[in-house]
Amino acid sequence: MALDRDSKDTGTVQSNQVTRICNDTKITGTIITQHDIRIDGYLEGKIKTEGKLVIGETGKCKGEVECKSVDISGSFDGILKSSELASLREKSVFTGEIHSDQISIEPTVRISGKLVSPELSKKGSKATDTPGTTPYTPVSVKAAEEKKEGS
Repeated sequence: MALDRDSKDTGTVQSNQVTRICNDTKITGTIITQHDIRIDGYLEGKIKTEGKLVIGETGKCKGEVECKSVDISGSFDGILKSSELASLREKSVFTGEIHSDQISIEPTVRISGKLVSPELSKKGSKATDTPGTTPYTPVSVKAAEEKKEGS
């Protein structure tokens, strides 16, 4: 476990705690924590954290997530709400909704779902004020390999 000095250098030591769900582990239920979470196994349910969520290459998550930031290398299916950066890494698979104003998507990511900008929804932008429109962008992106086949 890594230890970090308090940012005010008061002499207190805070531990950098991470909740880990390892390979070959399956969890169904709700996790609520202030710390970071890393999933390399399978989780179905709800996650609420004030920290960062990392879904590793072998990780799978299905359900609802509220977090500060997220980094997905595995797969996610559900509703994801990130108050900061949501990163979809190489070869990840995302199905559902991303609610975030900061999104990073690498070229080989596969996505099927919605991108929702909470900031645009709050400001009452033209997109949300126009009848018949919605405050999200529907997205359907195929893997880079599939695009090459059509060329």
